[in-house]
Amino acid sequence: MIEKVKQFKNFTWYHISNMTPQDNQTLIKDHHLTNEIIGYAVDNNESVRMEYDTDADESLMVIDVISYHQDSVETRPVGILIAHNKLYTFSQNVTDYIQAVLLSPKNRQKRVSDDEITIADFLMTGLYSLMTRYVEQITEINRRRRIIQAQFGHQKRTTKQMNDLLRLQTQMIYIQNSLANNHIMLDAFKQDFKSGMTKNELEHIDDVRVEVDQAEHMAELAMAVINSVSEAYGNLSNRDLNWTMKILTVYSIVLTIPTIVSGFYGENVKWLPLADMQAGWWLSIVITLILMGLVSLLFGLSGFFKK
Repeated sequence: MIEKVKQFKNFTWYHISNMTPQDNQTLIKDHHLTNEIIGYAVDNNESVRMEYDTDADESLMVIDVISYHQDSVETRPVGILIAHNKLYTFSQNVTDYIQAVLLSPKNRQKRVSDDEITIADFLMTGLYSLMTRYVEQITEINRRRRIIQAQFGHQKRTTKQMNDLLRLQTQMIYIQNSLANNHIMLDAFKQDFKSGMTKNELEHIDDVRVEVDQAEHMAELAMAVINSVSEAYGNLSNRDLNWTMKILTVYSIVLTIPTIVSGFYGENVKWLPLADMQAGWWLSIVITLILMGLVSLLFGLSGFFKK
């Protein structure tokens, strides 16, 4: 769906959500956009980058933003196209919220009036809000990690906890990769357009770059902590497994004693001690229990039952 969101003095903003083939034809025929640049803008697998077509007067920015799902947070690319003094933004269902963010960004950057604002300034004030959502998600991931970490000392470690940590690691990989690519793209955008930008516009770009840089450092630290917790969890699980195997080994040794004792008395060999006594059966059981107790005591004194 193609929506004319707002008419500014210096440019017009169109938002395209879940583009259909009919929308594609409309953009080509009525808006004079090239099919190639439109394909880049709506490709869900497109990498973060800047793309230019000087002959068609088109400049495409592909940037990653947070995409919200029911159980996890990932990142998805959105296309921002500047062509013929018009601004086009392309999104899917999970990223369609960018329209509201760009239209009314709630951040500390002061946006000039609609009569004076330029495309670059409009984009950067909106992108600042989109980049702050990375910080929010990293903070949320840290909160969920602390919950999992706090459970280690109070309850038995489970596969669910390990799966939760793995899910957090996966989300952080998406976030780290997207932030790194966004940083590179913002540097390229500033380098390519700085000659035609005002001082205020350049400052807003730097503000967004600083926010991305801060988010990168937060993500790096959060990932390091999650990896450390996951490694500690693995070490504790290995320790428990080793202790379990050690106990089972001790039990298997102790339980071989009845087999040894009963084996001697089951050979029908004459003159075995106590074999001819009426209470020999019970005496053999007592001997077996004493030997098992002695072996268990020796293992206990040697520390085999300690974790």
